[in-house]
Amino acid sequence: MAKENLVKIAFELLQDEDGYPHDRWETLWAEPVEQGELYRIDNIPFFAKGISSEDVVKAEQRAGQLQYVRLVRASTNSVFRIYVADESTVLSARNSFRELGCESEQSHIPKLFALEIPGSIAIGPVAELMDEGAEGGLWEYEEGVLRHSP
Repeated sequence: MAKENLVKIAFELLQDEDGYPHDRWETLWAEPVEQGELYRIDNIPFFAKGISSEDVVKAEQRAGQLQYVRLVRASTNSVFRIYVADESTVLSARNSFRELGCESEQSHIPKLFALEIPGSIAIGPVAELMDEGAEGGLWEYEEGVLRHSP
């Protein structure tokens, strides 16, 4: 299917006691996969938990927008958010993960990027790099969805 057929699906976000994330909704690109209400997610989420690219989800028109209803088929991808301490290191951090076979997307927040670990690669080396960076004070990370076996 051509990329011009992509649609935006809104995911309602749960905010913590500090109001993070700042928005109540995150929209993700998706492509229709069947007649009706099923869509395949086409980008890496920054804030929506339990979702990764290639997931098939059900979405319905509500309040003037296409809204997420439920996960139908999960991909094997895992997603983490990386928040770097020094904005000037974002590109090198993303490149380090890319060398391990991971894609990432830069957030509108300059120090934040979303990292996706494909199900086809071992999580061990990626987890080691995440832990080393966190222990070294280079970044903090949080899990969006973990689908790899520990």
